[in-house]
Amino acid sequence: MKKGETKMKGMKALLIGTFAFVLLAPVAGQAQQNVLNFTDRDIPQGVLKQISQGKMVDIASAKSNGRNWGRGLSVVKLSGKTNHFGRDVNTGNYIDYWATVPGVRVWIAEHPSTRDRDIQTDSTGWWTMYVVKYEGVDLEFSFVYEKDGWITTKSNVITVTDDDDTDLAIQYIDPLYYLYAVKPYVQAVWLGPVPLENAMVVTVGKSWASMHDGRLPHGDPGATTTASPAAGIGPIYFNEAVLPDPGQMSTSLDGGVAWLNMPLNGTYFVTAQKDGVSYETVEFRIAESDRAYGVELYIASPPDSVQGDNDSGPGQP
Repeated sequence: MKKGETKMKGMKALLIGTFAFVLLAPVAGQAQQNVLNFTDRDIPQGVLKQISQGKMVDIASAKSNGRNWGRGLSVVKLSGKTNHFGRDVNTGNYIDYWATVPGVRVWIAEHPSTRDRDIQTDSTGWWTMYVVKYEGVDLEFSFVYEKDGWITTKSNVITVTDDDDTDLAIQYIDPLYYLYAVKPYVQAVWLGPVPLENAMVVTVGKSWASMHDGRLPHGDPGATTTASPAAGIGPIYFNEAVLPDPGQMSTSLDGGVAWLNMPLNGTYFVTAQKDGVSYETVEFRIAESDRAYGVELYIASPPDSVQGDNDSGPGQP
């Protein structure tokens, strides 16, 4: 599924200013906890319950006030999975590509109150939420993934339109692999005595790259990347063994790229360059407020990462 282009900063500021007044309406009852109302309309509990069950509902006649009078509403289903990513520290083997992580809390960084809804991945590692929004007005969400004993991770900005988006994903790194293998290695090679924090990671992928697609490797080799504004330490490219490599000067078949110690309170745009290929741009918001929740990693996972229009097969240039 093709994702939309990154919006211009001016338009984003306009939207944020226009809808800054919107508060999440309270939802009573456990059954409706995954329904998020981003409008000023009072929606009956019975309707919210039907939405939470995935049923089609008509709420267009609900009244609204002021500037929102007469605006239609849309209900958007958002769904995704947490991919258990990394290696088994005991065997050294890669963790199964299809492995997931149950019991992960998923919430929206731009709306911290959504954390209290306690929306979690189920036994299959999938989560679902329903967003009630004004028709034709896009929203922007950065999802936060947290679980006790794991590394709290924040996604890039995802644009929510009037269409369902049910192929979201996050590469949720194995905590033992991160703490005892990746982090010490990165610390020694790039940082020395400076602590590692605010690591930003993308995948430069083929047009079909997705955590829901078994074709591997899905990276687009030979591309270079830029982050704007330039900050932190990077780009650092991952080699074909899925390890950050100081000798790698462009993307490998893995497609992974990282930046370390990105400054707080910054918005960063990441894209890639390669002859004959056009790439999307992803946006990260690295905020001071993230620290209160223990966010350490910022990850854009396919199909919502730096996708290109190169449709060649796995392992091909």
